[in-house]
Amino acid sequence: MRTSRRSRLVRRPRWLVVAAAALVAITAAGCADDGSGAPTDPARLVGKTYLSQQVDGEPIPGGGPLEVSFLPGSLAATAGCNRHSGAVRFDGDTMTAGQLVSTMMACAQPADGADRWLSDLFGAPLTWQLDGTTLTLSRGSLRVKLVERTNRPVIGTRWQVTALVEHDAVTSSKVLDESKPYLLIDASGAVSGSTGCNRMTGTATVTDDTVTFAPLATTRMACDAETSAVERSVLTALTGETKVVVDGDHLTLTNVADRSVGLRLTAAAE
Repeated sequence: MRTSRRSRLVRRPRWLVVAAAALVAITAAGCADDGSGAPTDPARLVGKTYLSQQVDGEPIPGGGPLEVSFLPGSLAATAGCNRHSGAVRFDGDTMTAGQLVSTMMACAQPADGADRWLSDLFGAPLTWQLDGTTLTLSRGSLRVKLVERTNRPVIGTRWQVTALVEHDAVTSSKVLDESKPYLLIDASGAVSGSTGCNRMTGTATVTDDTVTFAPLATTRMACDAETSAVERSVLTALTGETKVVVDGDHLTLTNVADRSVGLRLTAAAE
């Protein structure tokens, strides 16, 4: 005698099936690959700086690059002239900057048009997409591809002075651009460079966030009054202990004895 067994079909309530399907959909959207076109978490941008590698559309006057840094709820950007900063909000794949304020530094042509280009870029909502270390900003026919940058080392990098800080005012000038003062510290602590007028040499001790300069020696070539003024500002900043902050290709140097004095420097080719 055979005994037959009938399998029992368990029916789940319809509400449970619908809820499970919704959970799967939400999970899949949250884990979507950045290249899929799904919005990415904007928190992934915080604390990072991106540099433009390609611009499709109107080029940046002076060549840029566009540099964009993100903090919680805000961004800072420059395209080769003044630095702009302000609030930013995200809604899915849309990025909208608020009213940006900027420094008031005068820039030589053609970089003097970079501020207008940057204001136009952030003057209306942008579509954004993050794929690994590549950030793409687009609107209409304009498309800017940026790549996350890493900090340059203080030692071994040729740092060119791009602005002077005196009495807390950050200034640049045509004379500064043309004289090109720079600083180089090698692995032994030897200092070499130019004040914009004379060559300078000496030694320095470098820690994670400070550089302490021994008295620097210079050649004694005579220069015009404006270039000599640049030299005095550079040597005053490079006296004794200085506080340094590296942000990608940029170095901020502040004299510890007089914190109203300092330099803004950018990594330059040898």
